[in-house]
Amino acid sequence: MTTPRPVLPRRERSKLDVEPAGKAPVTKLRTCIDVMHDWFIEDEEIDDALDAVMGKESALLTREELDELLPRIRKHLRQLVHIATTRVSGDWSPELTAVVTRSQRLDAAPVPDDFPGARGYVRRLAFVVGDVLEVLAVEQEAAQVEERWSA
Repeated sequence: MTTPRPVLPRRERSKLDVEPAGKAPVTKLRTCIDVMHDWFIEDEEIDDALDAVMGKESALLTREELDELLPRIRKHLRQLVHIATTRVSGDWSPELTAVVTRSQRLDAAPVPDDFPGARGYVRRLAFVVGDVLEVLAVEQEAAQVEERWSA
């Protein structure tokens, strides 16, 4: 047999005098979505860009394809560096310091005008992206190990 639950007192409803929010303009919504999209990284997109620059088919890249890949890889590099630097609490590891310094120097350097030089530049960007991913993986693994020991 179950015991009856006590009746709890109810709070009086009050009507709020608030105007409903109007619809946001489409341009403002698109701007907000674009900003939010910059916060997220899609693994497949990074993998595709790195594969195009460093994979088996990279020797067949045209100047137009390289010009399309350059801003994508730069964007990925900036996002990853931002993620890596914001995740770290306290002092940066020597590896993180080195990879951030390399990425900043490379990002500040001008892109060579000649095609072989530009391809080399994009490949160096791709290698730094890989290095940042590796530092992030090591940092994440160390954090998981630390959590296991502290639990």
